[in-house]
Amino acid sequence: MKKSERQLAIKQIITNFEVATQEELLKHLKEEGVNATQATISRDIKEMHLVKTTTPQGNVKYTLYQNNQLTNEERLQTTIGDVVTQISKVQFMTIVVTIPGNAHVVAALIDALDYPEIVATVGGNDTIAIISKDDADADKVYKYLNQFIEE
Repeated sequence: MKKSERQLAIKQIITNFEVATQEELLKHLKEEGVNATQATISRDIKEMHLVKTTTPQGNVKYTLYQNNQLTNEERLQTTIGDVVTQISKVQFMTIVVTIPGNAHVVAALIDALDYPEIVATVGGNDTIAIISKDDADADKVYKYLNQFIEE
């Protein structure tokens, strides 16, 4: 099966079902006759810009991130509001906690902005360490990002 066909199947599945894990997604794909590995699905999730969001019932599910007409800064602001649960500052670093599976998305959006106060980002599954050159720059980053989760 071609990648485009597999990704179309993924879009249809996450539109019709609340899929919270890659394993669930693989199960649905298999039911549709699509054989794929976890590594392939992981790459598809990244390429397709899927993010995990919380449903009104409090469950987590994959959602297609579709804010293509927004600027990188607007995407960051929207994403922070949707997936960030906590922001804190530790000396010259800003620590951002997301719902699981979304740290890489937020880190990539932060990197795309190329702010001079940010030296580097390190993103895991649900945590990002944003490194600044000093405490003053970290304060600016913390204040900037924090305003989008306090609304």
